[in-house]
Amino acid sequence: MIPVDYAVEKFYEFNGGVKYSRYLNNYQGSCYICKEGLSWLKKKRCYYLVEKNYICCHNCGWKGSSTDWLIEVTGKTFKELLNDSKEYDKLPFSFKEEEVQRRVNDEILPKDSINLLDKKQVEFYIKEQSVIDAISMICKRRLFHAINRPRSLLLSLTDFVHKNRLVIPFYNRNKEIIFYQTRAIYPDDTKPKYLGKVNSPKSLYGIDSIDSNNDNILIFEGPINSFFVKNSVAVCGIQENSHEHLTALQTEQLRAFPLHKKVWVLDSQWIDKASYTKTGTLIEQGEQVFIWPKESGEKYKDFNDIAIDQKKNEINIDFVLSNTSSGLKAKMLLGNIKCSRK
Repeated sequence: MIPVDYAVEKFYEFNGGVKYSRYLNNYQGSCYICKEGLSWLKKKRCYYLVEKNYICCHNCGWKGSSTDWLIEVTGKTFKELLNDSKEYDKLPFSFKEEEVQRRVNDEILPKDSINLLDKKQVEFYIKEQSVIDAISMICKRRLFHAINRPRSLLLSLTDFVHKNRLVIPFYNRNKEIIFYQTRAIYPDDTKPKYLGKVNSPKSLYGIDSIDSNNDNILIFEGPINSFFVKNSVAVCGIQENSHEHLTALQTEQLRAFPLHKKVWVLDSQWIDKASYTKTGTLIEQGEQVFIWPKESGEKYKDFNDIAIDQKKNEINIDFVLSNTSSGLKAKMLLGNIKCSRK
């Protein structure tokens, strides 16, 4: 709707440290809307995907068309933006203001996704280097046989945003895929390490495999760590300085288990500063939290590290529950970590 040149100019004006990727034809910068928390110019998680006319921030979650974004950051009306941009490239077609709508991604999975757990599909595509590399990563991280892995692990060969990234599907209680998250395979991937399905409400990973007869639900930050513990779910990341940890959909999904004890399991507070901060916030909110014991917390960053080092496909839930606390006790244990660091 709005000329690309005008949108790009404003993207540079409002966002910080913007860089252009000629290969991907997108722009990346620090988000003007959320200021990247405390990481302005240190992290650049706002993207303008030119060919899709789509702007999104992987920190605050804002997403929409370039027109939506311009209205948000400039405070101008649609007609005012049209007037401001009239000297730029002409609009490709005529339209009415009320016809402007947000794009919605109705694709169940990224385009041309193949299931890496399906031997026939793998055999057909085995000459693709990205397939070889994805399988290598899955084996190295022991994901093929993890106790709580999804029924499929996929790889997209052509998707504009998620090409050559590991695709982790999220199922609902009816065993239907309603969300997905992709993880970078290559260290030189210019996109964030984890990306979720755009324009789609964020679901809980693993909610489909919760056993109602088990009294506990473990809430991990990322799906891969939750692969190794029964009756666990994952939220797909929580912000270090945010007091909101669940989306509306995730809250609704957990409400189906009102009698279950919910335990938050983050990365090691001994190693990860962000995890330490997030754990403190959860304690203040009265949540049950897993505090990493010193002997494990100083050695491993997360549960995937434990599984790899100890060659395990399952980590017993008792390890989590025996190190779970809340309230004053949790504060004291977290304080001991801080003191031990000095």
